[in-house]
Amino acid sequence: MKKGFDNKLVLFLIPIGVAINFIGGQIAILLRLPLYLDAIGTIVVGALCGGIPGAIVGLVSNVLNSITSPITLWYGVLNVIFGLSAAWLSSRKFFLTFIKSMITVPWFAFVGGGIGAVMTWCLYGFDFGSGTSSLIAIPLDNIIHFPFLSQFIAEFGIDVFDKVLTLIAVYLVLKAMPTNLLAKLPLGHIYIKDVEE
Repeated sequence: MKKGFDNKLVLFLIPIGVAINFIGGQIAILLRLPLYLDAIGTIVVGALCGGIPGAIVGLVSNVLNSITSPITLWYGVLNVIFGLSAAWLSSRKFFLTFIKSMITVPWFAFVGGGIGAVMTWCLYGFDFGSGTSSLIAIPLDNIIHFPFLSQFIAEFGIDVFDKVLTLIAVYLVLKAMPTNLLAKLPLGHIYIKDVEE
């Protein structure tokens, strides 16, 4: 089996991962959900193809989204971390069972919500952003009077819920992958062994 970018299937899955991210994000926007759902493709590609392909999916997704929302480009670093993390966690068999997949939620939520809160705070001049989290952070700050903590709690809380749904989707996609396709992917053998056992 060819590894990484020598594998044409990996190159084929990168734009599919970007499309999945875009569709998930658009569903969240259209349904006015307080979620993002824009990292499913990143995590799936990272889990099956490795950190670099996953990171590319994440970065390209944010570059494309920045066409209509320029600030989104800055958050691309979070999606890159998602791709790299997915490969590392996959190699340690975290996505083989539903429970182990859910164990990864705090990490992904910390990256998206925790580091994301710091980025929002800095990008908006040490103030609340204009996204969904501001709808929670501003009223929360009126109660606790600690702006950054309010931003952190709001973004982390949203991201926990978002990553639970994201990782349920990732788990289901990985379980549904056919063995003959898994056999051709750099990290696919991890999931074949699970099927055979």
